[in-house]
Amino acid sequence: MNINDVAKAAGVSRGSVSNYLNDHPVSERIKSKIELAIKDLDYIPNSAARDLRARGSRFVVFIIPTVWESFFAELTYYMQAALTNQGYKMILCVSNSEFKREQEFIALAESQMAAGIISISYSQMNEHVSQQMPLVSIEKEPTGKFPMVSSDNYQGGELAAQRLIALDCDQLLYIGGENLSSGAMEKRRSGFTDYCDEHGRQFSEVGLSSFKRYAKVRSELQAAFNEMQDKGELDNLGIFSSTDEYATLAHRILIEMGIVVPEQVQIIGYNGSRTSVEEPPVLTSIRQPVRELCDEAVNQLIKRIDEIKSGSISDNVAREYLPVAIQQGETTQGL
Repeated sequence: MNINDVAKAAGVSRGSVSNYLNDHPVSERIKSKIELAIKDLDYIPNSAARDLRARGSRFVVFIIPTVWESFFAELTYYMQAALTNQGYKMILCVSNSEFKREQEFIALAESQMAAGIISISYSQMNEHVSQQMPLVSIEKEPTGKFPMVSSDNYQGGELAAQRLIALDCDQLLYIGGENLSSGAMEKRRSGFTDYCDEHGRQFSEVGLSSFKRYAKVRSELQAAFNEMQDKGELDNLGIFSSTDEYATLAHRILIEMGIVVPEQVQIIGYNGSRTSVEEPPVLTSIRQPVRELCDEAVNQLIKRIDEIKSGSISDNVAREYLPVAIQQGETTQGL
């Protein structure tokens, strides 16, 4: 049994229960509901966990949406290394981008005396975390309450447009998810389209379904390329994709259609992760500084832990944007 069970029984948010258990202000009405639920459930708050956290837990919960993409696998590797270098151990939690699972992991962090949480979440997870729990978000932090570390997604879009224009592509295309709630993806798109507008270059866009629906995405992209081929628009085309996953699929479909890459179509993805350290990358991609992202996230977490221990949380919540670079692969020609 955990505080999620108490919150459900009381008809209040998990954050309200957390605030009550940690002696933070809650209204009398909510307090009464929580106390009644605790009594009915015979719930025993884990005060030992709070005491141990105050003395200095050495476990950090790392929440990510998946390990099936090379970027997240690489991120996990460097996050563990960064935490180990600072004397912490990592508890890996894979959410599959499911908000309910994220809530369970937050409860785990609280009940198991974790020193803090580092997360990549595209939901509203942070709204349900007490400010007394040290938390650092990677890429998205909508509440303004917790530190955030991200690559410079807007710069990445600009670099992609700049490179494709420098490669003398006659036509430019952006492909990416059309219904993503990720500000990072929108910044990648905006960096690309703004640069094209500023330099007087026309472009088109193809909005795709979530990559979780692989068969649907493949069908959408195939239909778009078929239409472009009929119009003669696949000759000297430059593509920028919001992720390496979309870019890899685009590359595969074009090869199946008999289109020669990079002679006829050039492709730039985003993430730049690799399946092997030794093997050269196939995709040309905007490379995120993965090791530096992890080091900075851990540094911000330690800073947050110290602030909470001292009782002086800064009003200046960190927003760190790290520069990106182009990683040359086989899907664009060299300059």
